[in-house]
Amino acid sequence: MITNYYVAPNGNDNAIGSLDDPFLTIQRAQEEVRKQIKNGMSHDISIFLRGGLYELDAPLRFDNRDSSRDRCHVQYTSYPGERATIAGGKQITGWTPYKGKVWIAKLECGMHFLTLYADGHRIHQARLPATGYFETEKPSVHDDEQNNKQGIHYRSEDLPSHYDLTGTQLFVWPGEGEWNWFTETKPVASNHAERQQLLFESDATWPIGAGSRYYIQGSLDFLQAPGQFHLDKASSTLYYYVSDDVSDPNEQTIIAPTIKRLLEINGESPHEPVQNISFTGLTFACTDFFREYRMMDDNVEQAEHREGLIYINHARHIQVTSCKLEQSGSCGIYLDHYTYDITIDSNDIQHFGYIGISLNGFAPGTGPFTSPLASYTNSYHKIKNNRIEHGGELVGHGCGILLYQSGNNEITNNLIANMPRYGISLKGLRHKTMPSKLYGIPVTWENHWDFLHSRSNFIAYNDISKVMTDSQDGGLIEAWGVGRGNVIHSNYLHDSGIHFSFGFGIYLDDAADDFTVTNNIITSLYSTGEGKLWMLIFSKGIGNRIKNNLLVANPDAISAIGSQEMADEENKHIEICSNIIYNSGYLYYFVNYSDERFSSSDRNLYWMNNKPCIIAGSLPLLASGDDALGRQEYSWEQWRLLAQGKYDKHTIHGEPLFQCAKDGDYRLHSSSPAYQLGWSDIEFEKIGPK
Repeated sequence: MITNYYVAPNGNDNAIGSLDDPFLTIQRAQEEVRKQIKNGMSHDISIFLRGGLYELDAPLRFDNRDSSRDRCHVQYTSYPGERATIAGGKQITGWTPYKGKVWIAKLECGMHFLTLYADGHRIHQARLPATGYFETEKPSVHDDEQNNKQGIHYRSEDLPSHYDLTGTQLFVWPGEGEWNWFTETKPVASNHAERQQLLFESDATWPIGAGSRYYIQGSLDFLQAPGQFHLDKASSTLYYYVSDDVSDPNEQTIIAPTIKRLLEINGESPHEPVQNISFTGLTFACTDFFREYRMMDDNVEQAEHREGLIYINHARHIQVTSCKLEQSGSCGIYLDHYTYDITIDSNDIQHFGYIGISLNGFAPGTGPFTSPLASYTNSYHKIKNNRIEHGGELVGHGCGILLYQSGNNEITNNLIANMPRYGISLKGLRHKTMPSKLYGIPVTWENHWDFLHSRSNFIAYNDISKVMTDSQDGGLIEAWGVGRGNVIHSNYLHDSGIHFSFGFGIYLDDAADDFTVTNNIITSLYSTGEGKLWMLIFSKGIGNRIKNNLLVANPDAISAIGSQEMADEENKHIEICSNIIYNSGYLYYFVNYSDERFSSSDRNLYWMNNKPCIIAGSLPLLASGDDALGRQEYSWEQWRLLAQGKYDKHTIHGEPLFQCAKDGDYRLHSSSPAYQLGWSDIEFEKIGPK
């Protein structure tokens, strides 16, 4: 037996909720479900939303009263053959010509928003420069570090004195030059044209030195390029410079967001989670951004920025399947502190301001806990078969999927593309930055991994491309300061360029220990603009195993596999075996070296257009020349002398014999020498959404 309720845009909340007499709002149907649950539900309940637009001015909230009981199930879904769209905004109509390609619309008094959407795509605020960045000038010699957080110095030709900068925001990469790790959006408090300085309403997190990239937005003076808007709050007038392919914005669907989250699933407490609800076949669209965005604090997201089209906390056994999530000011889905066994399957997540799916547990030492085990509250999620594209549109360090202090997750068969920094990122806290005690427990080398919960994650069969489009020091898959036992297996990492500074393919950054990296394909990565592709697999950390990976056709790479010890975090005991390296730089690169760096390296197959195999970096060997990064090159014969010939005794220099490399078919002929080295065929057909 199943009870069905129906909701329709032309319904009535005084109706009975049947197919012929549907409710008007989802909240009204929710009331009926809660009655059923309170009275002791004994069967499944489905709420069908007829096709059309459901505009919200406040989030839909689900809590313990919405949890199904006794193994029964509650499902919210689009009616078969139709698509219900839940939108957090209002459609803007009544456009009239203003000047040239600029149109205006009068809004309701008090409307305020920081991003806008037209036909499913983001319209950005008017900005200078219209594309790209300005760069900050050198701070005054009289400025100390604290003063350098208060604003920026600029060139007079970039921001002429006649521009109105009242109410503007600065999008900036704090740091100096290459420190383009995170962005902030800072409201401008004042402009001091005489000393060419903008001051913020509140300090930036980091000092801003010379060469930091920035743009400024939010003035009608800046509205000089197609596809941008300006909102004059005082007159409630919206200005829109239409794109060249738009003749009349009245023919577009233009939505101004009014809220920052659409669906909130949040139980009463960790001991009373909301559970056993699914959302299927729905569209969630249009949320707003923040007036000020501050970067994370030691990778911990600020409380005011923990947002998404769907926000989940104090919850378990929730399913979001076959939905469209698009046009988000912040994240697509945000899984906050207390979430367990959430399934996110077969969704399209596109055009989001920050992160596609963000999993966030508790920072080490925080929360109401007395032990690290008790603090392990965000885990066992299944993130699979999703298409996650066009992220980080408002936050420069945005990525497809982020795991912060979240473990035992299956991240499989997702497609991720068009991100400014990472495809998938795992974060925690480096050992050497931990305090001496956490939860009153002394932190030692032996127990420090107990506090790191981004562990035992299975990241496999994902298709990742076109990332690192704007930031630096990133990778298609990246990890920093995480727990043990993570697996990166059979991912297809391809067609991604380093557009600014430097970056990597698989990036096991500081204190990324005990990773198993197997059967991945890394191909067609490249350098462009100011960027430089460094190592395809960069292994810092301890005890990482790099086996049976296919690194093919990356001619811009410095090297296939690299290592470096830095930040006082050890880099040792790396195992390398049975990898195929084909036209992808040096075999190994050592930024620095120790005798414990490699536990083993052998049975690899290397080919570089019939050129000699070269090792590079800093080694205690006789060099043969300078390398591409200002260190030194070493011949194969010199490399084999290291550690009494311990390394690469059985490695072969020869062609892999692909089926058809020029067409991207990297399956091997049966006669490939790789099979002599223990090569195991990659299951190409299992990669990507199913």
